[in-house]
Amino acid sequence: MNNDPSTQNGRAKRNKRDSRKKREAKGNLEAGVDGPAPVAREKKSTTSSSSSAIPSAELTMLVPVQLADPRPTDVLPPRPRQMNFTCEKHSEVLGQSWKFYEIADKLSNRNGFRYTYAAMDPSFPHIKYRQTDVPPYYSRFSYEDSPAAICFTEDGLAVTTNEPWHSARANVCAREGSYYYEARVISGIVKGSQQTPSGSPRGNIRLGFARREADLDVNVGVDCYGYGIRDVNGEVVNRMRCEYFFPKDESINEGDVIGMLITLPPLSLHRKVVEGTYDPSVDGDGSNTTTTTTTNPLPPASNLIRDRIPFHLKTDFLYQQSHIFPSKHLRDYAFNLKDTPTYGVPSPTNTEDPSLRTLPGSSITIFKNGVKMGTPFRDLFAFLPPASRATQASNNLGVGKRENADDGMIGYFPIVSCHGGGAVEARFEGPWWVGPPSSTETETDGNDGNGTAQGQGQGQGPGIKSFGERYDEQIVEDVLADIVDEIEASFMGWGGDGTTAMVPTEATAAATAVDMAVNSADGAGVAGGAAAAAGVLIDDGTSVSLSVGTPQYGSVAGETVVSEDVEMAM
Repeated sequence: MNNDPSTQNGRAKRNKRDSRKKREAKGNLEAGVDGPAPVAREKKSTTSSSSSAIPSAELTMLVPVQLADPRPTDVLPPRPRQMNFTCEKHSEVLGQSWKFYEIADKLSNRNGFRYTYAAMDPSFPHIKYRQTDVPPYYSRFSYEDSPAAICFTEDGLAVTTNEPWHSARANVCAREGSYYYEARVISGIVKGSQQTPSGSPRGNIRLGFARREADLDVNVGVDCYGYGIRDVNGEVVNRMRCEYFFPKDESINEGDVIGMLITLPPLSLHRKVVEGTYDPSVDGDGSNTTTTTTTNPLPPASNLIRDRIPFHLKTDFLYQQSHIFPSKHLRDYAFNLKDTPTYGVPSPTNTEDPSLRTLPGSSITIFKNGVKMGTPFRDLFAFLPPASRATQASNNLGVGKRENADDGMIGYFPIVSCHGGGAVEARFEGPWWVGPPSSTETETDGNDGNGTAQGQGQGQGPGIKSFGERYDEQIVEDVLADIVDEIEASFMGWGGDGTTAMVPTEATAAATAVDMAVNSADGAGVAGGAAAAAGVLIDDGTSVSLSVGTPQYGSVAGETVVSEDVEMAM
């Protein structure tokens, strides 16, 4: 008979093993105090940036997807979006009414993808399609950059929702310089009315600026990617933290006009910040540009890389691009209860991760009914790659070598948040209700107190642009990027039918000419760059016409910038 207790009940007794920490402690005791310390397991890096990612300036376009022959309707611009009436809002304060509509068959930027529209253009035989947009053709709220719960007016300049908080971004973003827009509350807190615990009976709103990473199913300011002001008590919001900004007992009421001015440093300084080469003693904050432009050479051209997959959706033709998702560092910082994040204080020289670096000289200034209320936000977070990266939504891992691509639409967008029937109407260009400040002195003034009168009238101060002007600049940037993509595709032999289009020497000369044109666009403004690109010649003799007024339905020519046509021999 087996009397061994370790094998009773037909199975061997399990030997208990010491934990790893206890084994390491025993090892230290056996080795003595002066013995070698145990080797700890290597901790995984917390940074989410990929070491294999290529800088955007060094990337080239992707090989164009081989497409079937275009449909006859592909030469037409995208159809206007179908709108279904949902509600009508009336303001006793303003004495006006607005009709709101929902977008039928809405295509939203979500699930890791962003969508843009395209039209077939015979002037681009290699890439076949060029980028375009849906009407109306001016700066407005984006139909794609908003949830399905957001309703629009027919002109796209006013938004509302009867549901909980949702946000709508504009179709234009600021990347450098000073830009201004106005927003008027058409349904919100009525002055003198009683507030309920659930909010205003006519809804609530928030206004501000946000990046592409900001969530649109919440209000602006719940993360590090948005800077906003709420109507109740005029509190400013960022990183889910509200701070008093307006004087006591003052709010944003129905009928008030709120002016929002954002100032960003030049892209050349911005790149130094995200690349880690910024020196405050040498580069400053980018505010003094009068002397540097005459002594220093032109900054390097912006290499816009638009990695996109073309596809048909009913009668429209679209591009699908990777979206930009929040970085781990800024997500942790948003939910950190401490003022100082784990990875160090956000600053232009933060060495932990580019997403934690801030832009010197950047700020957001707020006006109410023509009176400057102050500058609540300074040193905004940097957004150029690698501070913003194309990643996967599920695990925040990058998409590989091309995750640092800059498609030209990474920046700070005007944004409006609505809740429970709140509604806002915006103007991104003149005629204004009040107008931007008459000069930039209101921004550089050291006193951010209240009471500074804003310049009345329809003019705007030097250096301050409307977002309507920025919309025209975006059109020129898209046109130039399409031309560069066409030349690069022909140089690489990526013809639409798989054939080589031109000999390398001719393609090199053409690419050099376009590169010079793009450089002049960065140095002398996009309008000058378009004029310079008008002299670019390619041997096939095709003529590309860039119509620059409101595009007519059925036109193949292209987008509109000013009131004259630019003929490009190509």
